[in-house]
Amino acid sequence: MSTYLIIFAKSPIPGKVKTRLTPHITPTKAAELYEAFIADTISTALKLKCERITVAYSPDYAETTFQRLCGQSVDYLPQKGHNLGERMKNAFKHSFDKGFKRTVIIGTDSPTLPLSYIREAFDVLTEVPVTIGPTFDGGYYLIGLSAQEDALFDNIEWSTSNVFGQTLARIKTASKQLSILPPWYDVDTPDGLEFLRSHLLSMKMSGNEDLPEKTLRFLKI
Repeated sequence: MSTYLIIFAKSPIPGKVKTRLTPHITPTKAAELYEAFIADTISTALKLKCERITVAYSPDYAETTFQRLCGQSVDYLPQKGHNLGERMKNAFKHSFDKGFKRTVIIGTDSPTLPLSYIREAFDVLTEVPVTIGPTFDGGYYLIGLSAQEDALFDNIEWSTSNVFGQTLARIKTASKQLSILPPWYDVDTPDGLEFLRSHLLSMKMSGNEDLPEKTLRFLKI
């Protein structure tokens, strides 16, 4: 077994997801937008033809919600751990314990993330043990490993602009070879949402066929 993609997602509950988008949009609209992000991320992932795709969901009682949103083409795994680092450690352990050789984790905040970036992550993991895709806000949209590397997730200031830099420091301390993917953007703030609108409009006008259809419809573009 070789390739395993894990998609981290939260249940789209109003007031619990995309909270920085309010009051720019209502909590209900923010949750509906995030639901579109989830659906589009799954749609992109299914084009990869990975050996296994799993939605790692939170909270741990939300599997029924995700089965409704994502269908039967993916597996489901509750996130386990007190912070994001612990949850990613446990997700990677789940994969490697099952014998997979290359595992990539992505989130659900980047509905326009190019499929080619995820493919590149799997490709480079045949040559280096770690790959990471930085976001413009100081975090990362993707991390991939070819073996368990718990130290990369320790003592990170999660949900801050320090995440990417601190993770690079952990990788350097562990003396691991690294491949850095092109940067991309998350949609967490009103400015990010407006950038997404402009980006989607330009993609549509240019005839790009890899469009996040649910997000397009929600934003009426």
